[in-house]
Amino acid sequence: MTGVGDTSKSDETWAMEILDQLNRSTREAHERRDALAATVDQIAAGFTQLGLKPWKMKRKSPARVDTNAPDVLLGDRAEPVATILRYESAVNILSAADQLRGFAVLLRAEASLMGAVSVARGIFEACLWATAVIDPTISADERLQRALTRRLARLSAGIRLKNMLNSGVADADQSTENDGDVEDKHGTNRDPAKDIDDIVSYARTRGWSVKKKPRAFEITSLSIDWLSENLEHRIGIEGYAWTSGSSMAHGEHAADTVSWIELSQDISTAPAWLIQLWSTGAWAGPRLFLATHAKYTGRVTLDHEYRRFEESFWNTGGKRQGIADD
Repeated sequence: MTGVGDTSKSDETWAMEILDQLNRSTREAHERRDALAATVDQIAAGFTQLGLKPWKMKRKSPARVDTNAPDVLLGDRAEPVATILRYESAVNILSAADQLRGFAVLLRAEASLMGAVSVARGIFEACLWATAVIDPTISADERLQRALTRRLARLSAGIRLKNMLNSGVADADQSTENDGDVEDKHGTNRDPAKDIDDIVSYARTRGWSVKKKPRAFEITSLSIDWLSENLEHRIGIEGYAWTSGSSMAHGEHAADTVSWIELSQDISTAPAWLIQLWSTGAWAGPRLFLATHAKYTGRVTLDHEYRRFEESFWNTGGKRQGIADD
């Protein structure tokens, strides 16, 4: 009888140990989730500052070369090359920052796999556009061609949206009041159709080929597919990050992907580790942009924040690569 009693006591102890281990594992998983979300928030805050504040640069950097380039004559105004490049990059940097904040919210909520993966895809895309226009491996003219091509796409998209809403292109009576105290080179009080004409005219005076595409004029061909495979500071994972994110977003699911989606539905949650598994773009995009930005300006930016982000994203146990090591 003593033996039976001992066995029962042993079974009870074993069960308590298993329960304790499960609770401990759950706490640790939540701690890793919260740590990752916190580092995503830090990167988002850093991106916001990069999008809003002037960039520091070294004297012999490609960024400095762009500050010394001749102004771009667009109709009745002149814009510095460096201003155009920084503005077009900043539009996407700020978009990435906003989406990073959304990604952190979805990580903490652990409620939507598809939602988180779609946001991660958006982060990756915004980072690649921001990277393309400051690519230090091409000439200042080539960077300018990319930036003006992106501006043409942006202006055309704005016109399509206004027309869809039956507003047409804003005229002078609809423009926001501006007494000259606010610099307005990029659209608030400007006619986007005229800006498009000015850019096309400038490109043609430079002897650049301008193509009329269905949605917008194009000075140089750009696509996320091409950029993810050709930007200098890629490390080989970018194509996968874009393709896997796109397959999720568009419902082109392989059998293993379907299994993971079904898992998140079956357990009525999307664990952070599952979100991370399918959200490589949320890490790959910022890494590529920050590495390129460092080469463009000659200065490493957000290195500490990036190291903590990378460590949390990959759970590297303290091994931090950092932008300066790329």
